[in-house]
Amino acid sequence: MAAIVEESFSDIVSVELRENSFTVESLSREFPRVRFLLLDDSVSIGARINMAMRIMNAEAILVMWSTMDPPGSITRALETLKRTGTVCLSPALRNERGEALPVVQVPALQRRQLRVMTLPIRGRAVDTLFPFDYVGLYDRRRFEGLGMFDEQIGHPFWQKLDFGFRAALWGEQIRVEPTFRMTYRSMPEPEDQTASEGYERFYARNLAVRIRESGAGVPLLQALPFAIRSRKSIAEALRVFRDASGWVERNRERFLHDARTVVKEWSIDNA
Repeated sequence: MAAIVEESFSDIVSVELRENSFTVESLSREFPRVRFLLLDDSVSIGARINMAMRIMNAEAILVMWSTMDPPGSITRALETLKRTGTVCLSPALRNERGEALPVVQVPALQRRQLRVMTLPIRGRAVDTLFPFDYVGLYDRRRFEGLGMFDEQIGHPFWQKLDFGFRAALWGEQIRVEPTFRMTYRSMPEPEDQTASEGYERFYARNLAVRIRESGAGVPLLQALPFAIRSRKSIAEALRVFRDASGWVERNRERFLHDARTVVKEWSIDNA
């Protein structure tokens, strides 16, 4: 915390679990500049970030974990964020031994199934589907314009993937910038990519979207094969798809691409 406070950030919000309230009380006396948000463990990571964003006024906000060292000067990263118009600039990350981590998230189709590959940085700024471990410098206005992280998706992987796909479908960019560097003092747990809580909502609002002449939409007929593949009841699948259809209808003008186009163009643009 001391290292973060020493940096020239205009506002610092630390999101803490309510079970750590005694520690937070001590920290708040030691670091009066820091605002602390006490939340329950049941609140998803994306929801915690959303709450912090809502009480901050800065145009750009750095999201990081307490187990990381701050990047030092972020002037260049701020300039890049503003110049490129990206919604989030994700840093090159290293582990506690100083080894570079693969942080570039790339969507691909394997046997007609979506896969997300995590690749190393190759020395130049590249698009990434979502920021690794949520870490990055966010343009607050663009982030809010995208609807922020979906708080009804609790699983971190599907929550990040939903945010990243929504950004891509709506024509926004998330980039990894190799000159913007941060280091973990303690590494996070490996990413769990199994289909679990939130997968259905992610699928229906992103992968099921089709672009027609009349605009974006979610064909309800897709609910049947989805129910069979995911071993869900048809009634549950229809409920999820109807909800997604209504949401896409309300935001139909925002959709510039569908998922197939995003994955296809990604492989071309990043070849």
